[in-house]
Amino acid sequence: MASPLWQHAGFRRLYASTLCFSFAIQVYQLAMPLILYELTHSASAMTAMRAVELLPNLLLAMFIGVWVDRIDRGRWARIAMVGMVILMGAQAWMLELGSVALPFFYPAAFALMTLNYLYAICRMGMLKEMLPESLLLPATGQLTVLGQVFAVLGPALAGGLLAISLALGLWLPMLGLLAAAWLLRDMVLPARRVDAAGFWQEWWAGWRVLRGNRPLWQLSWLVVVANCSTGVVDVLFLFRARDELQLGPAELGLLYGLAGVGGVAGGLISSRLRERLGLGRLLAVAFALEACCMLALAWGQSLAILAMALVVNSLVGVIGNVCVWGYRQESTDSQYIGRISGLTGSLFKLLMPATLWLSGTLVAGLPLAWLLSACAGIHVLVALGARVSVMYRVG
Repeated sequence: MASPLWQHAGFRRLYASTLCFSFAIQVYQLAMPLILYELTHSASAMTAMRAVELLPNLLLAMFIGVWVDRIDRGRWARIAMVGMVILMGAQAWMLELGSVALPFFYPAAFALMTLNYLYAICRMGMLKEMLPESLLLPATGQLTVLGQVFAVLGPALAGGLLAISLALGLWLPMLGLLAAAWLLRDMVLPARRVDAAGFWQEWWAGWRVLRGNRPLWQLSWLVVVANCSTGVVDVLFLFRARDELQLGPAELGLLYGLAGVGGVAGGLISSRLRERLGLGRLLAVAFALEACCMLALAWGQSLAILAMALVVNSLVGVIGNVCVWGYRQESTDSQYIGRISGLTGSLFKLLMPATLWLSGTLVAGLPLAWLLSACAGIHVLVALGARVSVMYRVG
């Protein structure tokens, strides 16, 4: 007998669309920093791009969330993806100009990630509207697994594409996004009550709901700190692998592809692990294991050690993400889900642009291994924070 989740026609359609979207984003997210490296051979340029991509979450997500609670989420998810296609096309065209095009890439990335976040909040809202609470965590896990499946395929493909032509790392994601938008055509969602208050009253109402949810409020601040170290490790390890270890795009793609297997496993087992350990305990363990993996990425030299560290890091990272996103869905009413997603999204990225800028500045004077080790230390503190927080008692 099919799972109740897969018997839901709306979820099956959203799943197919997310499949295409995840493929496109995974290719793009490895292609863009490698494109910048090929154009500049600079860690500062890579970290600056990453910081620019995070600014929409920090500056606009809390306001996008209010708007998403008012609109047709299916229609605007499609519009956001079409806008991303246009911006990627412009980036691909500007590649012909080489490093002269760098000033264009930064504002284009800001606009593209703004649309990406609009789509993400719309998708969370659609999930909340169409499914009962009991299916939200399994659904979040299944959609996260999709991202990890294409974390296996996407980077490997991106590495091969970039070895042929830099522009292919942008053209292929464009096709994936167009397919994802087409699959959401005529999506019918249940009717919901929309607040009739003004924009700012709705915005403050979202803050009151978030502050009133004490476990989610404390968890949000733990994620704020954890994201600082995770974001820096993502960029600096890529730079270390490319510049210090002299790994080529194809080798990097294969390495990240193998690592994605851990993410797939994490998405598949997260619900069962939560049932056994409880949400809070599982998150504390995940943060501690991530710290260990960061140390291996800082000092490891062989491909086997690096691949193992990336596999485990991806596994526990996905488990943590499924728990955070699933609990946010479970504990928030549908009429507030856009605002809570937007507000927590802004909080989650609150310090990342500053830490990425700082790491890009320090990399010129400090060894990469010590910077990556410092990130592992931050994650240990987060694991301890999870242990003493209210969240630790959530089942």
